[in-house]
Amino acid sequence: MRTWRALAVAVVAALLVACGKSEPPIDNGEAVAGGEGTINLEQGWSKDQQDHFWFMSFGSRLVPLAWLRVLEQAGGEQRFMGNAHMDALGFLVQSATPANPDAFPVGFTRDKDAKGTEWAGLGCAACHTGEVRYKGHRIRLDGGAGMLDFDTFESELIASLKATSADAAKFARFVKALKTPDEKRDALRAEIDARAAKLDARHTMNHVDVAYGHGRLDAFGQIFNAVAVEFLELPANRRAPDAPVSLPVLWDAPHLDVVQWNGSAPNAGPGPLLQNVTTALAVYGFLDISGHDGLDGYPSNVNFDHLGQIQDGLYALQAPQWPAAILGAIDAERAGRGAKVYAQECQSCHALSDRNDAKRELRAVMTPADIVGTDPRMVQNFLDARAATGAFGGHKEGVLVGPVFGSDALTGDLVVHAAVGATLRHPLAAIRDAVLSYHSVMKAAIDHRPNSYKARPLSGVWASAPYLHNGSVPTLADLLEPTAQRPQKFFVGSREFDADQVGVAAAVTKNASEFDTSQPGNSNLGHTYGTTLGDADKRDLLEYLKTL
Repeated sequence: MRTWRALAVAVVAALLVACGKSEPPIDNGEAVAGGEGTINLEQGWSKDQQDHFWFMSFGSRLVPLAWLRVLEQAGGEQRFMGNAHMDALGFLVQSATPANPDAFPVGFTRDKDAKGTEWAGLGCAACHTGEVRYKGHRIRLDGGAGMLDFDTFESELIASLKATSADAAKFARFVKALKTPDEKRDALRAEIDARAAKLDARHTMNHVDVAYGHGRLDAFGQIFNAVAVEFLELPANRRAPDAPVSLPVLWDAPHLDVVQWNGSAPNAGPGPLLQNVTTALAVYGFLDISGHDGLDGYPSNVNFDHLGQIQDGLYALQAPQWPAAILGAIDAERAGRGAKVYAQECQSCHALSDRNDAKRELRAVMTPADIVGTDPRMVQNFLDARAATGAFGGHKEGVLVGPVFGSDALTGDLVVHAAVGATLRHPLAAIRDAVLSYHSVMKAAIDHRPNSYKARPLSGVWASAPYLHNGSVPTLADLLEPTAQRPQKFFVGSREFDADQVGVAAAVTKNASEFDTSQPGNSNLGHTYGTTLGDADKRDLLEYLKTL
């Protein structure tokens, strides 16, 4: 009875949180709190929802929070978290807000472990908050594609930790800033060395020959390694996470039947909860498998207090609309003609979505990779990934249900087992999160291991450059060109916007990385739909795409 009473209280509390959002939504042009001149677009969120999403933790533990406040860059005395350094790495710098008292960039989170230690980590917003810059204007995009250079950020953080331990003067400044007593300094140095070694092992595990650059990550590859290599402690399971994809936009995503670029994750039932648990494990998380069979759950870092809130907030998010006052007025006559072109050329795959329909239910169209013709590496890596099961061997794939693992298995199934096991460790909190994040969506009608790519509604497509799943085409205008005429190299990361071509202002090189389409995984071929249209029809279509 006590258990059911606690469950009822948790569910009612969750529903009250979900229904208690009385604060008005942000209007177009409102200043971003802490954004120093950046403006918002109306996307259905209030300022409080926005602030909490940017800094809400799902349990990520990167380094102790106190360290990150005072840590210096490896090559000098400048703060690692200095605004210029963070901006160059692709983070969106912020001044202090109620949810961000340390004035860290968007996406940095705070989490406390069982011993009371506060940790800094990364949250959803680090990868899923965008910004476009145009003629001195800066426009924030909630749920937009981030421009984080993840690999460089991680390598520079490791270098800073190593330098702090090895350089006597740097270490002296560090302990002084932390007010560490003399008798605890050796222990602190040992903690720094241990954390640097752990992060370095993770970084080495995920090494790839072709750098991701700004705005891309092979999230599947890295979570596969986290579970199959790090948590299971099986180095031979390691596979290079060498199929980076663009960090996707999140508006409309909770309304779709499936998510992920290959449509492999269903949104019905507990799907969103397990997806969020998987993300929490992947982003500087841990899973304690030793001594546990999964039936009582696996101890982990996942913060179940926040998962339902995060997903519920994303369900309310709307696509940003073209800000004509800044980017220029849309030619209504051209857009009207373009709507007819869209209906003929695009709509069979990219359905229209009504942003004002709060309960819209959307279905993605899955197109086989060999038909759409875009770079196949992402789907191939997902389909081909197998690993030794180690400690998971002999257990059921779904922990409580499903076939029993043999000596090896699809790595994706190992990830599902890990996520379910972490969830079972916190049954009441998981049920509360599942209730809070539950919304009606279409049941997926496809194989969840498809050799396909997902075509989503193109709401806010103007704000989601660069294009194709791997970010290999800088503008919508380029995407409508035959593949031989698309740019072979361009720069991405500056956030400067090309309002005429609709996408990345590719000539801007400051705080940007070069994208070379000749490199493995970077092909800009395929998706030739609309490329044979006449120039006038292309311009009309482009004008219509601005309205979505």
